[in-house]
Amino acid sequence: MGRKIRLLILDDEALFLETLARIFGREGFEVTTTSVGSAAIQHIERNPVDVVLADVVMPGMDGLTFLEHVRSRPDPPEVVMLTAHATVETAVRAMKAGAYDYLQKPARVEEIEKVVQRAYEHRRLMLENRRLARMLDRVDPYRDLVGDSPKIRELRELIERVAPTETTVLITGESGTGKELVARKIHAASPRADGPFLAVNCGSLRPELLENELFGHVAGAFTGATRSAAGLFEEADGGTLLIDEIGEMELGIQPSLLRVLETGEFKRLGQPKPRRTNARVLAATNRDLARDVEAGRFRRDLFYRLNVFTIHVPPLRERREDIPALAEHFLRWLEPERPEPRRLTPRALEALRAHDWPGNVRELRNAIERGLIMARGDTIDVGDLPPLRPGSAAPAPEAPRRPAPPAVREGAGDGEFLPLAELEARQIREALERTGGNKTAAARLLGISLRSLYTKLARHGIESTPGT
Repeated sequence: MGRKIRLLILDDEALFLETLARIFGREGFEVTTTSVGSAAIQHIERNPVDVVLADVVMPGMDGLTFLEHVRSRPDPPEVVMLTAHATVETAVRAMKAGAYDYLQKPARVEEIEKVVQRAYEHRRLMLENRRLARMLDRVDPYRDLVGDSPKIRELRELIERVAPTETTVLITGESGTGKELVARKIHAASPRADGPFLAVNCGSLRPELLENELFGHVAGAFTGATRSAAGLFEEADGGTLLIDEIGEMELGIQPSLLRVLETGEFKRLGQPKPRRTNARVLAATNRDLARDVEAGRFRRDLFYRLNVFTIHVPPLRERREDIPALAEHFLRWLEPERPEPRRLTPRALEALRAHDWPGNVRELRNAIERGLIMARGDTIDVGDLPPLRPGSAAPAPEAPRRPAPPAVREGAGDGEFLPLAELEARQIREALERTGGNKTAAARLLGISLRSLYTKLARHGIESTPGT
């Protein structure tokens, strides 16, 4: 096996804990036991754990709440739930929340051992897949930058030059061109490839939430902050942090970001003592930051600090020769189970080449996906694609800054704008409904962190639903 399987058992029955610890210890496991959910979480935060056996019904933090905390962590252990009060609803909630398996007490020791072993094998294979993916990134970190046009070759060369350095990189380009992909390739080709790659979108969070997301907070820093939480600069230590849509960052946060870039120091909200981070910062924007500086919307000193090395990602209309290769890439990627990908007819391919693609590569991917849905056979024709007109689109405009929430007027009738808070609440409810109440999956669907989702749930008064 190479090393002992690290097993954590969480249960409020002392005899059950003692019995399982003795049995698994004889089998060569490294066993830790506790009867307190918060203690189990602290152990997982400080020590590597492969598999957790957790009771569902416990005093204090129940097993499903514990499961949700564990599965929201990066690289979480596999969790097997145990309960003497099994119901179909509880089992469904546990599996939706990310449990590997679910056993009813009293379970035979042999059955528990088999499930724990399978859970460990599943986790081992997942880690091995990630390791192989990282190795593949090192061998060919540009494999998803599809195309061989002069602009793409130049882009690859710039990534190759800047990746081994510690330089801050500003990635510019229109929406949908693949700026985050470029950032991930810089990380994958850098000495930090084994460290975390984290990203935050400045356009999706209110200023106070963005500040908390970046720098973290201490207990008591604001209403509802019952415990301290690390921010992305801490979590990305030793790795790379992408600050996307940085042109949307409010002026009030920019001095704190500048300080991190210049000194490596930052402060959690509510904490006077500075902390240090060794995160490499990449920034991306579809705005003209130089023009924003002149307009007073972006700090000049921060712009100069970010603009050390700039990589511009070209729009698709400037590299039309890459469209056939991109289309074939998406045909394979969207239907990986097919031994041979479906093909585009010459007429369809010509229509793709002629379109101006205001939504860039993202729009092309969506067009190919529609074609796959609409096509009845092995070929995709023009009629299967969305409407495409030669030269129909002008270059994509600069993304507008986020407007302030509209005022709510009494007696507002049909046709009035909804307040942004209400729109946000609706989106959150819809995401929870689509994911069956799984907050981790809902946060991923909304493009925000789980911590941000919890903050929004509390602000909008949205109660937990079954499956959360």
